Amino acid sequence: MAAILIADDEEMCRDSIQKVLEKEGYLVESAENVDGVLLKLPERKFDLVVCDYRMPGKTGVDLLRELKERSESVPVIVMSAFFDGATETRAMAMGAVDLIKKPIARRDLVDRTAKAIREAKA
Repeated sequence: MAAILIADDEEMCRDSIQKVLEKEGYLVESAENVDGVLLKLPERKFDLVVCDYRMPGKTGVDLLRELKERSESVPVIVMSAFFDGATETRAMAMGAVDLIKKPIARRDLVDRTAKAIREAKA
């Protein structure tokens, strides 16, 4: 069973994503910001992080930067309602494996999550 860590400052969004992924059989934990992700990563081997781009304090790109600095190899999907070309380029350049635009369709979330985990294990 793959483990996924979700980071989003919006509790309703976080809970919704968690419920969808748990119904797919994933073990899911959540954090409300980048610092929460960084605290949880050493506690468990996560197969994927799904992180909002815009959160108070640090962004999804800040998370990608910190993971690189720590030599963490967990794949990260960045999601946002506010993507523009520069944001997308920055996130992909920092190592995001995928970008998902909010609002997220259930099937799209499930398919892209499965793909990211499958490709990371290949």
